Amino acid sequence: MVKLLPRRDPEPSADVVDEPTSSAESTSVDGKGRPTPKRRDSVVQRGPVSAPKTRKEAYARQKKQSKSVRTARKTPATQMTAQQRRVALRAGDPSVLPKRDQGPTRKLARDYVDSHRMFSNFLLLLFPLMIVSYLLPYIQFAVIAVFLLLIVEWNLAGRKIHKMAIERFGKTEGGAMTIGFYAGSRAYLPRRWRLPAPQVSLGDKI
Repeated sequence: MVKLLPRRDPEPSADVVDEPTSSAESTSVDGKGRPTPKRRDSVVQRGPVSAPKTRKEAYARQKKQSKSVRTARKTPATQMTAQQRRVALRAGDPSVLPKRDQGPTRKLARDYVDSHRMFSNFLLLLFPLMIVSYLLPYIQFAVIAVFLLLIVEWNLAGRKIHKMAIERFGKTEGGAMTIGFYAGSRAYLPRRWRLPAPQVSLGDKI
């Protein structure tokens, strides 16, 4: 009797492989018939950033970053030449004014000083007296009296400008004494030295 060998099941073809589909992938197919891209595939991968190895390299990188930031922040005012900035400053261009000169209250204070005669206008003439006071001690009392008079004048001017600013603008930048010192620091300078340049004449109503 011929003994038959047991029958084996055919092995699956090597070129046909059934891969199981995970539930996450099966549910990621949208209504358009294509799978939703994964987050790591949709995000643009940045190139590797190597840390600086030396202090010189770190300084060079920091300098380059600072330069790019300054370039991005450049405005027409910062791109002016020194002569152009001075002309704009004399004209009172707000884009070039220092912080202490900005705001409608400061503009009102400048106009007030430029349109009034004040005792502070003669402060530069008192500097020789201050020098002499070091040689003649009894003159120091006169110098102290002059400075007290200036403080009183600045306080009165600041209060008046503060009141005018409240009436016109509804608010002020700084208190009465702060505005008064700002007015006094402009009043003692000759008109041709003042920046911004005076835009009103003596006696003008502001």
